[in-house]
Amino acid sequence: MSGEVLKQRGDALENEFFARENAKATEALRAKLAAQEKRDSLAKASGISDETVLDALVAAGITAESLAALALVPLVAVVWADEKLDDGEREAVMQAAEQAQMNDENRTLLEGWLAAAPDPGLLAAWKLYVGSLRGAMEPAAFSALREQIVGGARQVAESAGGFLGLVDKISAREVAVLEELEASFES
Repeated sequence: MSGEVLKQRGDALENEFFARENAKATEALRAKLAAQEKRDSLAKASGISDETVLDALVAAGITAESLAALALVPLVAVVWADEKLDDGEREAVMQAAEQAQMNDENRTLLEGWLAAAPDPGLLAAWKLYVGSLRGAMEPAAFSALREQIVGGARQVAESAGGFLGLVDKISAREVAVLEELEASFES
């Protein structure tokens, strides 16, 4: 009888093992399908077809609904360049968001980026996004977009700097980020 009990116990352990493995595989499949759905939705909303760009945007938390927030990533990069957020910088970014007439999801995402410095992967995803726009836009429109984005980032950088007009308004770190943004349009 003890041999039968041991066999039943072994079968139960084996069944439990495979049930856990099946649950893991099912969860991995669900996650993969969810990521693919986000990628497809983002591709449809943005017109981007490059899987690398789409994957980077999804990993950065960008969805079809929050795509408009990407326009503010350069501003966020500038305000966090010196690792602190000034009230003037916050105000400048929020004014830009107001002008962009962002939806609630975009505002929530932006507020998160202003509450704590975002992961560097966000700026990297933005650069990939800009690179994908380069081939999709007319050169004149792409140039105008560059002027708008880099100009807006420069305005934000100038919004908090300086001391009694005696010190440069833009810090060296902010200048470096502005140069990095500019270079993203030239590659």
